[in-house]
Amino acid sequence: MKSFWVILMILLIYGIIITIYILKIYQRLRDFEEVLTEIEEGRSNQKFLLRRKNKIDRVGFRLNSILYKYEKEIEESSVILEANKQLLTSLSHDVRTPMTTLIGYLDALDLKLVSSDKEEAYIKLAKKKAYDLKKYIEVLFEWFRLNSDEEQMEIKPVDISEVTRKILLDWVPVLEEHRMKYSIEIPERAINVEIDESCYMRIVNNIIQNTIAHSKAGQIWITAIERYDSFTLRIDDDGIGIAKEDLKYIFERLYKCDKGRSQKGNGLGLNIAQLLAEKMNGKINAVSEPGKGAVFFVTFPIYNSKKGVN
Repeated sequence: MKSFWVILMILLIYGIIITIYILKIYQRLRDFEEVLTEIEEGRSNQKFLLRRKNKIDRVGFRLNSILYKYEKEIEESSVILEANKQLLTSLSHDVRTPMTTLIGYLDALDLKLVSSDKEEAYIKLAKKKAYDLKKYIEVLFEWFRLNSDEEQMEIKPVDISEVTRKILLDWVPVLEEHRMKYSIEIPERAINVEIDESCYMRIVNNIIQNTIAHSKAGQIWITAIERYDSFTLRIDDDGIGIAKEDLKYIFERLYKCDKGRSQKGNGLGLNIAQLLAEKMNGKINAVSEPGKGAVFFVTFPIYNSKKGVN
């Protein structure tokens, strides 16, 4: 009889322990449910408070990891959304100005508000504004195409020395027109690099165009440098330089230096150049000091024909 009561007491104690354990589990599940309800209502910053290393809290740990990832994605989406909002605001302003001017010239011609001896000048001005607008829209489409991964590249080994010479040959009359002195040093020997020729041309064009438009330089030096495993095109100018606070942002989209440099342009040229370089396994960087010009470096790995890879 005594053993019966002992067994009963043990079962009772065991039952109480089990009940307490179940109640704790139930309470933890209620805590989890409250947090999930708050998250469902939009308070995504809520997290599960973890106490012990048991199976339930391990589930909470996994849920917290998912929530951290979800929260990070929301933050990134918010940054992208704000950037796109700024982009559209800037673009609407940049497009509106030449469009308004173009329409003004055309209205003046259509309404016969200009004398016959000025009509030809107005037509030329309207044509120039139309081409400026066309060029701007083309740059804009190119930027969107790059960011949506729709850019189709034909990357293959090419002699980058020869390609660079061809590109710079077209810039010589432009530099002379702007009365800029220039020095070009490209090795006569072939240097093989895996690139898309047209994309590389756009990179070089964007950097030189940026230099002409913004640096107020009187001279530009363009030098091709071959190292053991890389090719670098170095572009120096003797212009006004770039302030330290601006230098780290110049490759960001729509960024325009606030001090000392011309406000012409759309702020996309250098960003496009960087995106193109990265898609071809290359990189672009710049160094500068105010009053001492700027130096841009475009670097690509040299193609190893024996291994068939860079």
